[in-house]
Amino acid sequence: MGFEDNTRNAITALQYESGEPLDIDSLKKVLDSYNITNIDYNDITIYKSSGENIDSPIGNESGFDGAAIHHYNEEKGINDVYYIFRGTEVDLDAPEDVVYDAFGVVAGVSDAQIKHAQRFYKTVETDIAQKTNGNEITRYGDGHSLGGHLIVSVALIEKNFDDVRGLNDAPVNLKQLVDLDRQFSSYIQRKTNTDNISSIPQEELVLLARDFYATEANAISHTRVKGEPLYAQSIPYTFYPGAAIHYLGDMETPEFPDVLTPRTPWPGLTEVFSRPPMFGTFVSLGLGINADLDRVAYNANINHLLQFITIIGEEMTVAELSELIGKAKDNPWAALSDMPESVKERLKEEVGLGHIVGGLWALKNTAVYEKVLAVINAKEQFDLHSIGTLIELYDQPGQQRVTYRLEPGTDTHILVDEDSLVNALQAMEGALEQKREALGLLYHYRNMELHERMFEQRERVEGMMSNKEANWRAFLQEAGHTYSKDAIRKPTGVTFRKEFDPVPASAIEQIDGIIEMYELDMRELEQLVLDYKENLRGLFAADEALAQSIK
Repeated sequence: MGFEDNTRNAITALQYESGEPLDIDSLKKVLDSYNITNIDYNDITIYKSSGENIDSPIGNESGFDGAAIHHYNEEKGINDVYYIFRGTEVDLDAPEDVVYDAFGVVAGVSDAQIKHAQRFYKTVETDIAQKTNGNEITRYGDGHSLGGHLIVSVALIEKNFDDVRGLNDAPVNLKQLVDLDRQFSSYIQRKTNTDNISSIPQEELVLLARDFYATEANAISHTRVKGEPLYAQSIPYTFYPGAAIHYLGDMETPEFPDVLTPRTPWPGLTEVFSRPPMFGTFVSLGLGINADLDRVAYNANINHLLQFITIIGEEMTVAELSELIGKAKDNPWAALSDMPESVKERLKEEVGLGHIVGGLWALKNTAVYEKVLAVINAKEQFDLHSIGTLIELYDQPGQQRVTYRLEPGTDTHILVDEDSLVNALQAMEGALEQKREALGLLYHYRNMELHERMFEQRERVEGMMSNKEANWRAFLQEAGHTYSKDAIRKPTGVTFRKEFDPVPASAIEQIDGIIEMYELDMRELEQLVLDYKENLRGLFAADEALAQSIK
């Protein structure tokens, strides 16, 4: 059994190197803080993409930053490796992470960090296999924000992780998976008869991905703080694979504004046409219908932005983009002039002046104004995205996590109320115990009480015979019969048969039928309880304390 989730959260935070680097000393400090004192640190090897315990650094060009902690003890049967990928670090002097967020996560046209994450993974796996003589490895993965996007993507592609957790993680991009996972790409072509995913409706593509990665998704979960900004963004061609989503914090916190969608349409009307609010730009189409041009413009601006990002990302590497951003910080026009001609030509041909006009229009666009105002009003929710806030809430005493399970093969999330599920298990176990008690009473009645009652009745009847058999008149008189002396026919005596018949077989058969019915119910209920417990263990796998209580 590996480290518990709260311990893994704290180890993931070390990857940010805020104060001290991830090394044996900082790892020991974290484990000690969670009362883990039975670790022999000679059994620990830490691999880092910066070059520690690998031949050469991996990821300097793309901004990828990852680590792996290998815990190996052959005698104790431990061979665990924890892959930890760092999230975005905003630094204009080293903007590779921000560049990848835009061109990798959002546009799906750059896969540089995923490729470096895979290269790091394979380098570590090769070294571990040599050290452990190929013994079976248990693989764990953790990543916050961008790091969650990377670790989940690698887990889907490699298909051999045992437990993966995204912490306030960014989604995976389907365009990247199609490019990097040949099996998935072949699957999409077989199902749709096309290799152009842009021609496939996004909803259909997501469902195909969920179906293809169903096995891998069972090992993936997401832990997020309710209301943090990243999850609310509707990024095209992205999704969150996994079996469960665990929410922390105040469940009444509203979702952060989705900046990639326009203003919410008025009820009962189409997306583009709506009743005019107090202010805005509208064109009357007659019959009382107005076109909300601000919404149209907002859509156009977003589409131009995504198209702009896609073109640049396809034409330039992360290193080139990072260098360009460095120049733009001091002289935007110089950076623009240094942009490769191929990029300029594509922007001219595919976007034209639309993005310029749209950008100017955005300055007085009420939809933009409302969205900016909504973001400003929710600015305090930015703090909910940090790894520090997540750890604080996770470790908070009495914190009740709310869990959603993902219905297999769909994108439907089902609320999992842990208290209700555990109470249902207790109710079923109580019903099972009542069945056992009832069956025990039936066995006792069948084998003991029935015969005891029969014996009591025989004694009573035998007692009656002994008192009255000498006086037949008294016996008949008690039965309501009287005879005169002149009666022509009258009994002269009563003869009793002293033997009694056994309990009728029909009575025993009826009781045996009831017992058989109870036994069948018992077997079915026992199997139901076993299956239910197994499902609960799977549901609460991330909460080891709760899982252990389900016995």
